Amino acid sequence: MVLAALAAAAALAAPADVSRGAGAAAPRAIVIRHATLVPMDSERTVASQTVVVRDGRIQAVAPDGTIPVPADAILYDADGAYVVPGLIDMHVHVRTADLAAYLDAGVTSVRNMWGTTGLPAVIAQIESGELDGPAIYSASPGLDANPPSWPQTQIVEDPALADGVVAAQVAAGWRFIKIYNRLSPEVFDAIVASARQRGIRVVGHVPFAVPIAHALDSGMASIEHLTGYGVAVTTDSGASAANAWIHVDASRMPALAARTASAGSWNCPTMSVIEVITRSTDGPTRAAVLGNRALFVRALRDAGARLLAGTDSGIGYTAAGVSLHDELADLVAAGLTPYEAIRAATSGAAEFLGDGDEIGTIAAGRRADLLVVGRNPLEDVDALREPTLVMRGGAWHRRGAARAPEPPGQKDRAPRDVTRPHED
Repeated sequence: MVLAALAAAAALAAPADVSRGAGAAAPRAIVIRHATLVPMDSERTVASQTVVVRDGRIQAVAPDGTIPVPADAILYDADGAYVVPGLIDMHVHVRTADLAAYLDAGVTSVRNMWGTTGLPAVIAQIESGELDGPAIYSASPGLDANPPSWPQTQIVEDPALADGVVAAQVAAGWRFIKIYNRLSPEVFDAIVASARQRGIRVVGHVPFAVPIAHALDSGMASIEHLTGYGVAVTTDSGASAANAWIHVDASRMPALAARTASAGSWNCPTMSVIEVITRSTDGPTRAAVLGNRALFVRALRDAGARLLAGTDSGIGYTAAGVSLHDELADLVAAGLTPYEAIRAATSGAAEFLGDGDEIGTIAAGRRADLLVVGRNPLEDVDALREPTLVMRGGAWHRRGAARAPEPPGQKDRAPRDVTRPHED
């Protein structure tokens, strides 16, 4: 039932695309000073830092008092607050009505998991500044067998046709090939072989007919919702994939998690959407599903397998933006440290996207996607829930408003020399 609900959710979403641009940048430099950075290149904070942003990028990062302020700079005094890389939700279904909500919550990039033909136009509007929204990285429409579950499903039931379908997705500019539930093992293998030859990664659901071990050996780049794993650890031989997490043998988890780590496959558990979907089940069943899935997430973490934070927002269950904070809290509850959970939505996510030089960490040359929070998120991930400020592509985002070059609440004043000590 859980898997059926997930399936029902998967493609109601609207467009997203393949872009990595920085959006409309402020024409003047912005200087954030007296900041405590959480750079996310390791588990650390760095106090008393100045960040210079110009033309949508971080131009410089240095200790307070060591670099001059550009003459045209707009100043923002963080007064010791924490500056964190913009968050990345790694499983969404983009709707234009949700774009600002992502930014409100500090989510400056998203991975869209079901491409549609309308996405390039939406991305162009975001990048031109016509729409305020996160950067969008998108998988293709889902490749599946009949009957199609969602609009624009790419039906592939003959292995001989797989290469042509994969080639079309590559030509359309999608970043990943999305696979779905009903593919046969033979078609799955043909899709994976074609994708490997064409240099594009395969992500999505492990099809019902494909064992998780085979999916791992095939080199699936990311597995969504822990699909396939439940069947491998269930003690109920008659359980469907939808009900496999109710009764499990936890002793099977460490070896399977280690195999996942060895294969190099990432997992996006989407714990927050499962929490919502299981609210309609009876108490013991819900507790078993959530508890056993969390136990396996902990096993993946302990084995060194890589994790991504995603919410499945945009399908009517989890709210855009804010649900990523629920996901981070769920990851911590499953046994990750706050740093490990945040890494799944920043530097780790950027690494998976192949954009680690652009996003996910705070360093000179990165895109200026930043958020400011009042407490140390490495002590409590809930500190990220209420960002004081969000910057996307070098421009401040105001809640419910368009981008603005000046930090909300800051007066446009003549710059003072950052080489002088903090006087307040």
